[in-house]
Amino acid sequence: MRRYLVVLLSLSLSLSAHAGSTYRVGSEVLTVGDSAARALQLLGKPDLKEPIESDLGGYQGERWQFLRDDGRIVIITILGGKVSDIQDRTR
Repeated sequence: MRRYLVVLLSLSLSLSAHAGSTYRVGSEVLTVGDSAARALQLLGKPDLKEPIESDLGGYQGERWQFLRDDGRIVIITILGGKVSDIQDRTR
């Protein structure tokens, strides 16, 4: 019985960790690894673009913020033209 509880707990933790790598927009899903063009296609023009710089001040990518109609803020990090992180926050 204890073994099943450990397996169930491990599975639930892995699912919650994976949830941060996707974002549902209607019937479509944006996933880490998708292109920046795909993010624009699904979410439209960002409300705010913030450059990401290296420790030496060089350009690495951008952080895009989208203010959703339901009051949520979706933050997409773009590195090398691809989605590298997705954050979904409340205001």
